[in-house]
Amino acid sequence: MRAKIVAVAVALAFGTGLPVAHATNGYMSHAYSPAAKGLAGAGEAALPQDAMAIVGNPAGITRVGRRLDVGLALFSPTREYDGTDLTAPGINIAPVGSSLTGGNVESEMNYFFVPNFGYTHAIDDVSSVGVAVFGNGGMNTDYRAKDTFMGVGTYGGNDPANNFFGLGDGDAGVNLEQLGISIGYARDLTDAFSIGVSGLIGYQKFEAKGLGAFAGFTETFTQAVLANGFGAIADGSARPGNLTNRGDDSAWGYAFQIGALWDVNPMFSVGLSYRTKMYMEEFDKYSDLFADDGDFDIPAVGTIGLAFRPNEQLTLAFDIQHIWYGDIDAIANTNQLAERCDAFNTFGNAANFDSRYCLGGSKGAGFGWDDMTVFKFGVQYALNDEWTLRAGYSYADQLIDGREVAFNALAPAVIKHHFTLGGTWKVRDNYELTFWGMYAPEESVSGPGAFTTGSSPEIKMSQYELGVNFAWLFD
Repeated sequence: MRAKIVAVAVALAFGTGLPVAHATNGYMSHAYSPAAKGLAGAGEAALPQDAMAIVGNPAGITRVGRRLDVGLALFSPTREYDGTDLTAPGINIAPVGSSLTGGNVESEMNYFFVPNFGYTHAIDDVSSVGVAVFGNGGMNTDYRAKDTFMGVGTYGGNDPANNFFGLGDGDAGVNLEQLGISIGYARDLTDAFSIGVSGLIGYQKFEAKGLGAFAGFTETFTQAVLANGFGAIADGSARPGNLTNRGDDSAWGYAFQIGALWDVNPMFSVGLSYRTKMYMEEFDKYSDLFADDGDFDIPAVGTIGLAFRPNEQLTLAFDIQHIWYGDIDAIANTNQLAERCDAFNTFGNAANFDSRYCLGGSKGAGFGWDDMTVFKFGVQYALNDEWTLRAGYSYADQLIDGREVAFNALAPAVIKHHFTLGGTWKVRDNYELTFWGMYAPEESVSGPGAFTTGSSPEIKMSQYELGVNFAWLFD
């Protein structure tokens, strides 16, 4: 029976067909545990309260008993940009705004669903196993050509002068969806100290559209032209076949996680967790877009957390989390297309040309994201045996430099602050309902930068999330 429950949950997670996106701390969720979501992510390392604790710290699953958690969140991000001033002196190519001098363009599709499923089971008095299926993260933008100046599209996909190979059209955007399955084991080494390990299976899919204007900045194009001259353009051999508008591509991968949880005394707990980089298959359909021929691994994550219980009703939680986005070339590489992928001196100095810096090359342009450190603080108060209330706040450093605005219009992950409220209602001894809400106020980053030396386009994002989780308590 338990195996059937797990199988059904996994099938639902993969097969709902619902659009899923999550872009909060970079492109990862502010939390995965329903209880921790109400605490702005605090407590995932040192305050396990549900079966999804395995995602934050696998050592915590010995503390939650045998239970089944199933939840769904409605996530609503607003993504928009103010385009470049095409009349300003200097190089002003992208992103194209709603008017000749700039103007605002908003992304379509503003509502997404994020599921979660977790089950934990005690093997004996000191050890437990668990499984969780969760939306790890994602990003989505959908800019329509009709909203841009003269309908050319965000990156000139409808402009033959730029999109000379006719790759795709002017509607531009990306869709990245990531799903994780965590299977873990935890053991109490003493009454106060636990360790846990888990293996993770990752699945992600990706689609890009409207990027045909960058065909001339791919490693495929520049190498073909350098080898065979401009005839390679005429005969089509320089045409990059895996840059844009290739539909969905998918990839599987794996990672490992280790965690520890120590109850120093009845009032104070410390938790540690580290998840390795998730090694993913390449996106072959987008080998001309991402660095290293379509490589797109998921970064490592480390968390340290504290939980303080001054009395039986009040709990304070504080987590520090670090995400190593800088280790993923497709995300971290800076945009040096104009400076280093300029074989014909169109923008810069041809002597600096190095095809590795072209799209698809080992140093090809990414989003220029840095590592991210997130500080999370939460307060939990038990009103009585039935009701527990939560509130939280988190702060993250800014991922994106103004120089990288042009490409980050596709993924404007500029959010720094999260404010959350939540609670749990114990409906009966064996049923529990947890709910939460999250608000991330609008943040923005502006240029000038790559392709926009004459003006300063701006990217913006704000977010909302509402979620509910139902739990069956078997112990």
